[in-house]
Amino acid sequence: MDGLTVVVPIKGVDPQTESNLDALFASRVPVPVEYLIAMESPDDPAYAVATRVRQRHPDVASAIVISGPAGSRMGKQHNLAAGFARARYDTTASIDADVRVDPDTLAVGLSHLTRPDVGVAYFLPQYVGPGRLGGLLVALYSNYYYQLNMAAVALSSNAGFITGGLWLMSGEARRRLGDLSRFGTTVSDDPAIGRAVVASGLRTVLIPRTVRMRYENLGLGGGVRHVLKWLTLLRAEGLPTYLAIATSWHPLLLGTVTAVIAALAGVGVVPVLLAVAAVVVVRLLGAVVLHARAYGWRGLRTILWLPVYELLAVPVLFARALFSRELTWRGTRYRIGRGGTILSARPLTPRTPDSS
Repeated sequence: MDGLTVVVPIKGVDPQTESNLDALFASRVPVPVEYLIAMESPDDPAYAVATRVRQRHPDVASAIVISGPAGSRMGKQHNLAAGFARARYDTTASIDADVRVDPDTLAVGLSHLTRPDVGVAYFLPQYVGPGRLGGLLVALYSNYYYQLNMAAVALSSNAGFITGGLWLMSGEARRRLGDLSRFGTTVSDDPAIGRAVVASGLRTVLIPRTVRMRYENLGLGGGVRHVLKWLTLLRAEGLPTYLAIATSWHPLLLGTVTAVIAALAGVGVVPVLLAVAAVVVVRLLGAVVLHARAYGWRGLRTILWLPVYELLAVPVLFARALFSRELTWRGTRYRIGRGGTILSARPLTPRTPDSS
């Protein structure tokens, strides 16, 4: 391994962007490293932030890559492909600008690419608070439903997906996949890359360590729209997959519905209430164990919100996304088909509500 190129695809900034980039540039990496911050235009607010970070780290190899307008392509993947095309080194990494790394995070990631059959190694992201109610809603879905269930699949098989917060790709995987711009035609870009890596004969590996992301700065409405965006992508995987996820990911909801059916069938009220209480206790204890295994003890209090989320929010959100075929991401509205394939895209006008 001659070195590592780290690409940060970015559009816009939030209050943590600059400090996250500073932490990234301070990484201790055992090989030569360069950082490429890829964006569509110098007019993006991220340009000024990236410039300041580069000025504070003059001894770190870095550059700003201007990708040009994304058009109908997925903006993040468009920027990522432009960054990878400029990469000095064969081994590459992609990191979202809202991810905070520790000094040794990249070194840990590189250690999982030493096996020749590994194409991509990726980290499990964890949203950490405190924050607004919408940010909590996003964290509940991501931390306890999507991430932990995807991790369980990844630990039991050579899963054909990756999570997008931070992943590293071997030089062999890059040679087999070729130009990454083809993944810009799908909103489900990270799963598409994972599937392509596995189809090429290589493995995707989940690194047993998490990276942190601050709660999204969203009110309740913004949080609802953000989760609906993700559920729309799950719905694009097909109705059987979507329904299987809706039932298997939510044991508290499934147990409560079963208890209600039992009550309607003539079982006494007291046994039903006791059964629901038992399901709640078992669900919370199970969540504590999973949280401790995946994330340590940081952010454990969030678990107390799981009954509220699973019993009140999940039925509404999953029912709404069942019929959803459009989503908004970073200023563009996409109409998607099977597997998240982009059918059409149009920029938002100032009067069009954004769900990001």
